[in-house]
Amino acid sequence: MSLFLANPWGLLALAAIPALLGIHALQQRSRRVRTSTLFLIEHAGRPPEGGLRLEWVRRSVPLLMQISASLALAWLLAEPQFVGRQSRQTVAVVLDASASMEAFRSPARQALGRSLRRLAGAAQNTDWRLLTTGPRQAPLYAGSDLDGLLAAVERWQPVLGTHDPTPALATAAGLTPGGRGMVVLVTDRPADVPGSVGVLAVGTPIDNVGFAGGDVVVEGDDARWRVVVTNPGERGQERTLRIRPPGAGASAGNAAGEAIAVRLEPGQTRMLEGGWPPGTDTLLFDLAPDAFTFDDSLALVRPRPRLVRVAIRFPGPTGGVIGRMLAAAPGVEIVADGGAADGIAGAGGTADIVVAPLGTPVDGAAVLIPDVGAEGDAAGPAPLDSSPVAAEDDPLVNDLGWGGLLSGAAVPLDDDPTDRPLLWKGPQPLALVRATRRPDGTAPESLLLAWDIAGSTAGRLPALVVLLTRFVERVRAGIDRPWAGNFLVDEAIAMPSAAGDRLTAVPLATAASGTVSPVPYRGRAPARPAVFSVGPPGAEPRLRGATQAADARESDFRAATTLDTLEGLRHEARVKQAIADPWVPAWLALVAVALAIAWGWPAWRSARARSPSTTA
Repeated sequence: MSLFLANPWGLLALAAIPALLGIHALQQRSRRVRTSTLFLIEHAGRPPEGGLRLEWVRRSVPLLMQISASLALAWLLAEPQFVGRQSRQTVAVVLDASASMEAFRSPARQALGRSLRRLAGAAQNTDWRLLTTGPRQAPLYAGSDLDGLLAAVERWQPVLGTHDPTPALATAAGLTPGGRGMVVLVTDRPADVPGSVGVLAVGTPIDNVGFAGGDVVVEGDDARWRVVVTNPGERGQERTLRIRPPGAGASAGNAAGEAIAVRLEPGQTRMLEGGWPPGTDTLLFDLAPDAFTFDDSLALVRPRPRLVRVAIRFPGPTGGVIGRMLAAAPGVEIVADGGAADGIAGAGGTADIVVAPLGTPVDGAAVLIPDVGAEGDAAGPAPLDSSPVAAEDDPLVNDLGWGGLLSGAAVPLDDDPTDRPLLWKGPQPLALVRATRRPDGTAPESLLLAWDIAGSTAGRLPALVVLLTRFVERVRAGIDRPWAGNFLVDEAIAMPSAAGDRLTAVPLATAASGTVSPVPYRGRAPARPAVFSVGPPGAEPRLRGATQAADARESDFRAATTLDTLEGLRHEARVKQAIADPWVPAWLALVAVALAIAWGWPAWRSARARSPSTTA
């Protein structure tokens, strides 16, 4: 059982003891009286000499009682609390997963160790939880060993951009049952958190220059690299930029020219560009290192796109409208050979289908665009229907405006259990997605537009272009051809999954020393800036890529600060866990008895001195 004082200021009552000693040390000048009966005072103490003066305190019952009362009163005012052996608390530590914390990993671990050892004193038993603010990052530790928690901090990967820590703090709060515990957020700048959350900020303003992004512009057979360098600080900075191919040391000569001196004024951002060297697939860019090394390196690979090859099979005006819209989508190639296409946009039977994967059966049930007015026939376009167009809550049509679409009535479609309507015109679906089951077990989706495209305002409607572009991206995600690209850290990558795929990532800090062990591919880019590949072991990679930091705001340290709000939470937690001194009534009785004796002692002595038995 441990002891602490809930109100340490109560110990100020001990100041009464020096005051009492001073009062009792003051002696009043006595009157001189001449007498010959010295035997009457032979047992008295030494009389004071002179006037008012300080002398050694003589032992007396009133003084002892007053000191005892002062000690007991100070003990009561300090509110002693006892922490029982069975007390238990839960401390949930949430580490900020923002990339800026990479600059303060060591200070954070040291400050965390000091603070958590103090928090552990709030209860005899503490259960520790260690989480991060990353939405997809697993908890790092759960147990009762503080040293184990501090060791688990080494697995902390602060690589994310600016994000909201509220969901992680809510999860941590749910781990402290009944309020017997606390939540601690470790960050590098002031955070807007609930009052029940303690903040341990370990940041300091630092000068930093880093990459804010980069890309590769491909025009035919030529390509140019572009990188953005920023100085978010308040002082001018100068750095040296070097470019190297993989395998060359960071101090190697510039692969595309000599070293580049970059001068940036406070708050300035510059874009640098140059020609892509022939025969090189990857370039690594290095700035002279500073306190925040996370953004001092950048990798770019020359893109190798996954073109979506679409064969147009629409006759007449409809084919022209759909062809122009599909050609406007990025990464789409219109081909004449249907056998080399990834999808078709064409008619089947008496109706048409737009952007269906190659091999999808096209029949009367897969109605997309009715074959009306295809060649300017006598039937002509269908009359316009004034019914409003309503959109479903679907990623393909979210945030798109369809108020400008004027068309005929929706063509009735045969029901299919896989249909997912996107647009409605009255009671009929105007656009839908239909999955077609294949013999190999896959079910590719087709986009069906059930109105006369050529006889409507669809050709002047931006919403339809965006809808087709979004669907083309879904088709692209199913294409299994080798490709290359540049990604943000931890970005989801849409590509067909394969059981044997492995991710081989080479962090930029070690790109000159070789590769690392492959790990199973989970559908996302590496969480740190790196050069990586995805594919089965020993075979040509299905994907080559490079990752770069996701948020340039993490390079700005002007708001970084040091802050510790844990002491109030520690005191509150101890009060919740502790029990009050059970001897309070006894201490109160002691104060009352001691004061009564101190006040009544002189009168008792005087009365005793005057009693006949004493004078006899």
